Amino acid sequence: MGRPVNLYSFASVDNELAPNLRKYILDAQNEAFKRHDVFRIAVSGGSLPKTMAKALLAPSNGSPEDKVDFSKWEVFYADERCVPLTHEDSNHKLVKEEWLDKIPQDMAQPKVFPIDEGTLEDAQETADEYEKKLVNVFASRDSVKVPLFDLLLLGCGPDGHTCSLFPDHPLLRETEAWVLAINDSPKPPPKRITLSLPVVQAAAKIGFVATGGGKKDVLKQIFETEEGRNLPCGLVNGGAGEKVSWFCDTAATDGVSFPRRGSVI
Repeated sequence: MGRPVNLYSFASVDNELAPNLRKYILDAQNEAFKRHDVFRIAVSGGSLPKTMAKALLAPSNGSPEDKVDFSKWEVFYADERCVPLTHEDSNHKLVKEEWLDKIPQDMAQPKVFPIDEGTLEDAQETADEYEKKLVNVFASRDSVKVPLFDLLLLGCGPDGHTCSLFPDHPLLRETEAWVLAINDSPKPPPKRITLSLPVVQAAAKIGFVATGGGKKDVLKQIFETEEGRNLPCGLVNGGAGEKVSWFCDTAATDGVSFPRRGSVI
């Protein structure tokens, strides 16, 4: 690993973390527009969509750099549960209710890529169909080793998992597939799909959002121990280095000795 990851810690989620996350996301958006005039982002569930909504739906400061242009956004899922899109366990349902449905009508709407509900009985088929969507968007499988997302926004579980990549799971060793099926998730529901570790590590930027005192033990482990560096979040840190930024509150970083950065803004 080259330069280390960026760890930000804020006293307030609403007043400090969300505005800094907005700047971070819009910097990634604007860099992506310069590259290919589209912004391809993959997101997870949990508390992340609510924080994204606070960040992205706040009033603009009026500068061109602070303009959200959802008309050029393509939104994918870093992982998803093999349930109908209206099911309580669906990440799409969560993202839709917490963020997408709250986008004002006078703003453009992003293009969203949910899973195919017709394949839910077979997690591998669901994964294969979602990978086909990525192939269609990111060019042919033969010409691109992995899809290059402009930004991934991820969470961190109390066990150090991210996406649906769990500690010590065989899927962590997968190097070829873009989208993986999991039938034995330690957390319900058991059938899920997830981006593979190489796809996550290849993204132009990777942002973790981890808040609350329930995260401090695993963050201390990830940032300070060899065991933690082998947890899925730690493997992302190790493989992507300075491309990774953690947005945390002081409750989550309490006792973590890893050096913090001041702010993005």
